[in-house]
Amino acid sequence: MILALLAPDSAATTTPSPATTAAGTLLETLAWLTFLGLGIALTIIDARSRRLPNRLVALLTAGGLLFFTSAALVEPNLPALWRALAGLGISFALYLVISLAARGGLGAGDVKLAAPVGLYLGWLGWEALVWGIVLAFVVGGIAGLAVAARKRRIRGVTVPFGPFMLAGVVVTAGLVVWGPLISTSSIG
Repeated sequence: MILALLAPDSAATTTPSPATTAAGTLLETLAWLTFLGLGIALTIIDARSRRLPNRLVALLTAGGLLFFTSAALVEPNLPALWRALAGLGISFALYLVISLAARGGLGAGDVKLAAPVGLYLGWLGWEALVWGIVLAFVVGGIAGLAVAARKRRIRGVTVPFGPFMLAGVVVTAGLVVWGPLISTSSIG
């Protein structure tokens, strides 16, 4: 099994059977159901208390790692797994740098949440990773400006950023899944 992860062999280049494809799809679906369930809980908690509980973030990360690794081994789709792991690292590092540069403008919980966000977006693809992260900052920034305008001040105005990070993943995943259907169903 470890060798299959490190070096592609003939098994990785063969066409998967319908049962293998179904098992891989089931495992991916379980990963996304984990994301939705825990993502909703994290969104509600962050919106109410401006905290992202470490246990829930860890469960989200562990669930994604478990189901995506299993799917990648079953299907086999090791490039997607490596991309997801790279997405986890890239997203975490990016948010950490932003948090350090912003001096408290981005909380430690958001930095921790960046790991599973990058994992899930990376599974979808490199473009999805970029778009999901950018989308979170754009929509979160607009929301922050709206709150600042309503309060008529900018200093001291904060918005919980976790919900925007999670929404960025959901919207990007929806665009990845439904994008091809939308573009091919146009009248032409």
